[in-house]
Amino acid sequence: MIRSTRALRRAGRAAGAAILCILGASGSAPGSAAPASAAATAAPPAATAAGTAAALAAIAADYWRHELDDDFYIRMREGLPIERLPDLSPEYAEKEAAWARTLRERLARIDEAALTHGDWLTLALLRHEAEESIAAPQVYWYVFLATPYDAPFGGVHTALGSYKLASPGDLANYLRLLHAYAAMVEQLRRHLEGQQARGMLMPKPEVDTVAAMLRAYARPPQESVLQVSADRLHGVDAAAAADFHQAAGRIIAEEIDPALVRLADELAGEYRRQAPDRVGIGQYPGGDAAYRAMVRVQTGFDLAPEEIHRRGEAEVERLSRRMAEVRHQLGFAGTARELNQRLRSDPRFLARTPEEVAERLMAPVRKIEPKISAWFLKVPKAPYGVEALPAAMGGMTYGYYQVPTPAQPRGRYLFNPGQLDQRPLVWAAALIYHELIPGHHFQLALQAENPDLPPFRRYLTHTAFVEGWGEYSSHLGEEMGLYDDPYSLYGRLAMDMFLSTRLVVDTGMNALGWTRQQATDYMRARLLESDVQIDSEVLRYSIAMPAQALAYKLGATHIEDLRRHAETALGNRFDVRRFHEAVLGNGSLPPDILAKHIDWWIEQEKRETSGAPPP
Repeated sequence: MIRSTRALRRAGRAAGAAILCILGASGSAPGSAAPASAAATAAPPAATAAGTAAALAAIAADYWRHELDDDFYIRMREGLPIERLPDLSPEYAEKEAAWARTLRERLARIDEAALTHGDWLTLALLRHEAEESIAAPQVYWYVFLATPYDAPFGGVHTALGSYKLASPGDLANYLRLLHAYAAMVEQLRRHLEGQQARGMLMPKPEVDTVAAMLRAYARPPQESVLQVSADRLHGVDAAAAADFHQAAGRIIAEEIDPALVRLADELAGEYRRQAPDRVGIGQYPGGDAAYRAMVRVQTGFDLAPEEIHRRGEAEVERLSRRMAEVRHQLGFAGTARELNQRLRSDPRFLARTPEEVAERLMAPVRKIEPKISAWFLKVPKAPYGVEALPAAMGGMTYGYYQVPTPAQPRGRYLFNPGQLDQRPLVWAAALIYHELIPGHHFQLALQAENPDLPPFRRYLTHTAFVEGWGEYSSHLGEEMGLYDDPYSLYGRLAMDMFLSTRLVVDTGMNALGWTRQQATDYMRARLLESDVQIDSEVLRYSIAMPAQALAYKLGATHIEDLRRHAETALGNRFDVRRFHEAVLGNGSLPPDILAKHIDWWIEQEKRETSGAPPP
């Protein structure tokens, strides 16, 4: 899984763009009317092509300047000063929508036939971004920004924790950001109030999780993650450093902590008494249409929840048969649930300390590293590793991948170090191949390092592409011969089962009327996860991030289908390394654009291997 504060800014866009399709508003899916490549039409005059390319480049540059000026996450990634914290207000969503409408008008004047394939991808992606921003206000109230998955705290803490403090101006700006932190908590409170006025409250179990998270962040100044340690003030005048430290402590104690505690108290009080026991976004006014919209954009496919549910059931049945075969290899005569119970308590698969978790995760990485050159043409320059999540973020079941930044140049998988006695690591290899290499680190670090991409494209993250590649990478480990003992193979299949059950329970709770207990029982009967983990996952699917979890399996299946398509089309000319480069070499692409890109790539491969000149 990837996670970033930029997701907050995009939160409404994902569902919003699809609502346009469902409600019949004007506009089409990005790239839907575009040719698969510029080669599909007669070449335009050189002057026309150059002018069109220049016009598109100017629009892309303007879009990048807008993002660079306004996007907290991008500024952090670029190592630029953080001047403001994420704006969570509905007014901000409306402002972004107005800007995007202007962007869409400019893009409509671009002559697609005059573009190269690379420029066509840029045009399609700019359209995609514009449509999501335009639609975002329509679904603003359906996104629960206070949950551990969507709350801004993790990203903000990362940014403030790496903030450079070398001058009086730096110190003053940091204090200003601390004031803004308290205002950000107030925005969360107003967002919850606005949802409540519209008949949307988090279910009681999620209320408890959020309240606990807020209280965990409300620490005395000397314990707060927001207070600056003395070593970060090295080189600052001693008197100025003392004044700054005291001022920061006052803001934490008098503004930030009271705001966090007040919001936690409100949630635990009357809000919780009114909160529903039922889960699922379908229970709210307009929730059915909102969920179907989220499905459309999070997966990138026009699939009804009922169809996804059916596919999930079929995949669960297929995996059940494979896992039964592996249990037979292990000489285990019991049921899947009985073996899962044994694995959950087997000391061989339980770590005792966070340091041991890190070692268990890095061992498979060292195993795959010698094989990478046979499967990939390019690897990122950025180093990689694993680290424990902050304790306050324990509401996340597992963890997430953090892209390298100038302040933290190593790509990291941040894992949950809590309740280690309930987190069997039999699937450590499958997990880390998804999260680190050749998964998210190869994908996102390569994208960030690619000088051929327009800057804005180095930051795009489409869920089906990103998580689909992660799951494809985990599956690739089997093809690479890395799950070479029955237990590691069983762990890989268990992870696949985990992702496949999401197709069933996510759609079940959000669209088909399933209760939380139904979803929990379904997962408990099939998965390695503890009851605590399953409870957290159920809340994630049903309220924190509806439809997001569908994209893992559906996105991976899409990439696997494209690979089979390429293998069939190219025969013995197919090179898996070049296919992987084709998938990763242009950064994140929604499924429909990725499919057109791979069709274009196949044609280029045919011409190159046949010796035919380019058109």
